[in-house]
Amino acid sequence: MIRSLYYLKAIGYNFIDNKANNIQLKIKNFKDLRSNIQKCNLCHFSKFRRFTLMENHLKSVNLMILDTFGQKVENENGCILESKKGKALQNYIYNILGLNKEQFYFSYLFKCFSNRKFDDFSLQSCLPFFWNEVMLVQPKFILCLGEYAFNSLGFSNFNSLRGEIFTYKDFFFMASFELEFIEKNPSYEKKFIEDLKKIKGFL
Repeated sequence: MIRSLYYLKAIGYNFIDNKANNIQLKIKNFKDLRSNIQKCNLCHFSKFRRFTLMENHLKSVNLMILDTFGQKVENENGCILESKKGKALQNYIYNILGLNKEQFYFSYLFKCFSNRKFDDFSLQSCLPFFWNEVMLVQPKFILCLGEYAFNSLGFSNFNSLRGEIFTYKDFFFMASFELEFIEKNPSYEKKFIEDLKKIKGFL
C-alpha cells in the first residue's frame, strides 16, 4: 500500500486527506492530463485500453456529464458518444436542452474500457483524473448519470437526491438515471426527461 502511495505521489497526485473526492492532481494543462491518462497503467483495466475514454479537447461549456462505463465500440474507435447509447444521450441533450455535442463536456468515471466491471482500486486511480477534468473545464453544472457514478464522488442517498439540484465545490450537481437503466425500465424515461428540464435554467 505504501509503495503504491509513493508511486502515485511521484506522478503528480496530491493527497489532501483520506476522502477519495479530495485526492487531486496538479496537472494544469488538458493536453498533459490526457497524456497522463493515456500512459496510466495503475490498474488492470489499462490492459484492455485501445483508446482513452475521454474528450479529445478542452471545451468552454456550462454542462458536464459524468457516466460510469465506456462502450466497447468507443474503445475500438476512440470516438466517445458515438455508440448507440452515446447517440441516444446526445438526442436527449439536444432535444431537451438544445445543446449539441460541442456544447457540453462528457466524461467517464473509468477512463479505460472495463466491460462494465466494478473495481474499487481502479476507481480510486481514476477519480483524481476526473476531478482534474472538472477543475480544467470549470462547468457550471455537473450531471451524474447513475447511482454508481453519484456514490463514487462521495455522495449517498441516490434515490432521495435523484433529480434534486445542490451545490458542491462551487458547482451545481444533479443525479439522474443512467441510460442503461432507462432502456431496461422505460417507464422511468419521463422522470429522466423531467430531470433534464430542471437543468435548463442553470445553463
